[in-house]
Amino acid sequence: MRGWQLVMFLVDNDLLPKPTVCCISGRSDRIQWHSESYYHWRPYALNQSIHLALHRRFNAPDRWRVLVDQYAVTGEEWFARLSLVPADLAGQLRAEHGDQIADIFDRVPLPSGIQVPFRQIYRGDGASA
Repeated sequence: MRGWQLVMFLVDNDLLPKPTVCCISGRSDRIQWHSESYYHWRPYALNQSIHLALHRRFNAPDRWRVLVDQYAVTGEEWFARLSLVPADLAGQLRAEHGDQIADIFDRVPLPSGIQVPFRQIYRGDGASA
C-alpha cells in the first residue's frame, strides 16, 4: 500500500478535503497532499513543484535549501527541520514494533464503518491487495 493511494482514497471519498493552499509558499495552483510519515498521520498541502523538490531533497539538497531559505521564517517550521539524509522510517518502525506497524490503515483516522476497498489498492507487484 502506498501512502498516496490512501490519500487519494480519502480525498475521493470526501474524508479529506482537497488541498487548496500550499502551507509553505501560500500558492494555490497544483496543490497536492504530502505526508512525511504515514505512521504519524499529518498530511501537508504543497504546491507540486515544492512537493517534487521535497521528495528530491536527498539527491538535490541545494534546490531544497533554496526553498527553505526562501520560505522559512524561524527555521522551526516542519519543512525547515527535515533531514537531508534519507532514513528508512518504515524499517525502523518494523524493527521496533513488528511488521504489523506497516499497516497504515491502523493509523489513519477513518470514520467508523468506512472500509477501504483493498481489491483496488495497488501493492507494487502488479497485483491488487
